[in-house]
Amino acid sequence: MMSELTVFLRRAALAAALLLAVAPPAAAQFFSFGQNKIQYRKLDWRVLRGPHVDLYYYPAEADLAPAALAYAEASYDTLSVQFGHDVGSRIPLIIYASHTDFEQTNILPFTPPEGLLGATDFLKRRVSMPFRGNFSEFRHTLRHEMVHVFQLDLYTESYNQAPRASRFNLPLWWTEGLAELWSGGQDARDEMVLRDLTLTGRLPELEQLTYVTSGIVYPIGGQIHRWLADTYGDWRVATMYKELNRHESFENAVLAVYGRKLDELNEEFQLAMRRRYYQSVDSLAPLTALGREVVELAIKPAFLPDSNGGSGEVVYLSPASGYVTIYRKTLPEGRPRTVVVGGRDAQMESFHPFDSRMDASRAGLLLFTSRYGDRDALVVWDLEREKVVGRYQFPELVSLLSPQWMPDGRSIVLSGLSESGVSDLYRVHLPDGRLEPLTADRY
Repeated sequence: MMSELTVFLRRAALAAALLLAVAPPAAAQFFSFGQNKIQYRKLDWRVLRGPHVDLYYYPAEADLAPAALAYAEASYDTLSVQFGHDVGSRIPLIIYASHTDFEQTNILPFTPPEGLLGATDFLKRRVSMPFRGNFSEFRHTLRHEMVHVFQLDLYTESYNQAPRASRFNLPLWWTEGLAELWSGGQDARDEMVLRDLTLTGRLPELEQLTYVTSGIVYPIGGQIHRWLADTYGDWRVATMYKELNRHESFENAVLAVYGRKLDELNEEFQLAMRRRYYQSVDSLAPLTALGREVVELAIKPAFLPDSNGGSGEVVYLSPASGYVTIYRKTLPEGRPRTVVVGGRDAQMESFHPFDSRMDASRAGLLLFTSRYGDRDALVVWDLEREKVVGRYQFPELVSLLSPQWMPDGRSIVLSGLSESGVSDLYRVHLPDGRLEPLTADRY
């Protein structure tokens, strides 16, 4: 059977998967601080019903709820045609106005890490997900999770029709790859990963992918499904699910539906990928030929100029110590020095390493955001004095991302997410922390 919870790690978390493969001790630190789910506020749930979906929301999401239900129903209509199937029961869809609220959910048996943008419950077919102010991301994630709802329903229906049939697991590259393809296809990051794996000879074979559970299955699985659809027709996907109970293994099912053994499909796919990317060698040079490595395992680096005319420093996030930590390093050959360690106290609970950038001024003041209690705080850190010289939280904003110094050095611009899930740009005036909205729209 498929795993009890089918989760969608956002594409940016692919980088996390690759990093964690290098530094396993850091794995836990990409997730939330502490062990318990803290309920910061009680949510007054309402329900909005469509033809197939029951959408659960609370008053702060009153403007978002109709759009979310429309997206869900549109996804259902499209997927019903693609799968040739109607889900046998109504689909509960639970929407949260921010990832902070999502982390308080009691639907999941664990605290959702920051990289988790949606989850589909195996037994109850419940889809739960946060809205983070990005409609494109939201639509993609919602369609992705709706694909999983159809997959689970077809899987269950097939074996209910033949309860004595031998059950087998569908590999993640198949389930997640299909969800990625049918929720929007590839982006530039996927293309980068696929090209690099192909040109360096590290593209896994299909049989090897059967046992892979990392984030790499998303771009590779999506590309395999795209190639299968172009070569053999996407109608075979529905046939595959409806005939699962006739076969004893995934390999046998593939042979029956596609008329090729898995190793034969692998040879064809590998050849197609080489034909696609080898020609790019004429116009694209490898990274090792264009630059040199400054530091290993660095995330979201910021350059700190040297007022004395030196090479300057780089400030960056890294999980190398086992905690996501901010480091500084003098260029070109200095040794990394710890600035502040995250994840070890409530004031520095999370630096949002895959969502938020840092910025540094010539005066040596570092800007970053950190989770503190039920919302983010804007932190001003003096690199020379090695301490916080400013911390700002705003009652109307839950999430703060990517603060940047204005040229005058007396104000900061950042992206803020309100409690109702609206993302806008804001200017913070120092030193009093007065908040000035710069935009006011849902886009």
